[in-house]
Amino acid sequence: MRLPIAVTVAAVLSVALAGPAAAKGKPNPADFSFLATINCGTGPIAVGSTEDLYAPLVNLATAKRYRPVAWDVSGDGFHFVDATKGATKKHAVECSYVDELVSGSVTLKKF
Repeated sequence: MRLPIAVTVAAVLSVALAGPAAAKGKPNPADFSFLATINCGTGPIAVGSTEDLYAPLVNLATAKRYRPVAWDVSGDGFHFVDATKGATKKHAVECSYVDELVSGSVTLKKF
C-alpha cells in the first residue's frame, strides 16, 4: 500500500512544482510604459520598460530580466546621463537602446 501513496505524492509534487514554471509565460507589452529594443552584440531584443530608470528591462519573448546600471540617452532636445555604483563593476555590458522617445546606450548588469 505504501507504493501507491508514494507514487501519488510524487505526482502531486511534480505538478505543484511545474505549475509556477508553466504559468510563467510571455510578458504582456501593455504592462509596460515603454517598448524598446536593446542590442548587446547578439542582435536586437524587444524589451518592456517602466518609468523607473533602474527597474529591470523585461525580454518580451522570454521574460528574461536585465538590470540597468547606467544610461546615456538622448531625445528631442535633451541628453540624459546617469549611473549607479555598479555601473563600472565587472559583469556589466553596454547595449544600444531605442524606444519611442530616446536612443543611446544602457549598461546592463549580467544576471
